[in-house]
Amino acid sequence: MEQSEDCQKETKCCCEKHEDLIEGLLSGFKETSCEAWDEVFKEILKEKIRAKWGAELEKGAEAYIEAMDKSWQAKVAAAKAQYEFKEGMIKAIFYKE
Repeated sequence: MEQSEDCQKETKCCCEKHEDLIEGLLSGFKETSCEAWDEVFKEILKEKIRAKWGAELEKGAEAYIEAMDKSWQAKVAAAKAQYEFKEGMIKAIFYKE
């Protein structure tokens, strides 16, 4: 079976699996319907998880973001201090008054 140029470009293509167009279409619908079912299951589970534990997860996310912010601010302060130290050393060594 020789593949068209379009089929060679696609990673998933019914052309790669079937010579018969109808078989290829049916296979594509079957594969895609399985993916769609998986997505529906995920959406339902997300909805149920949010309903059951959403408030706690929100609080946890807020605490996490707050801790990340403090960590980031500490890193920025340390970087600024290091930069100022280097600037001071450069001035002390190379710029004599």
